[in-house]
Amino acid sequence: MQDFVLRGKNYRSSKQEVEAALKKVEPESVRKYYIEVDGKRYPIKQPIELVTGLARIAYTAMDAYRILSRLGFEIKQI
Repeated sequence: MQDFVLRGKNYRSSKQEVEAALKKVEPESVRKYYIEVDGKRYPIKQPIELVTGLARIAYTAMDAYRILSRLGFEIKQI
């Protein structure tokens, strides 16, 4: 489990929780950065939206990059 803060609110998640959430949805189109789960490419803001419920406008790609890296994901670039 990893704690992180977005928009002044505390969140707690794990790599396994993120992967489970992503398996329930189809990946959206990737612009630049992505993570792979089960051979599918997900844009880095998609999983953060799923686990926090925040709209993507509420955080930056750098926030998503930082959080996913700390959770153990390898961030890849197109």
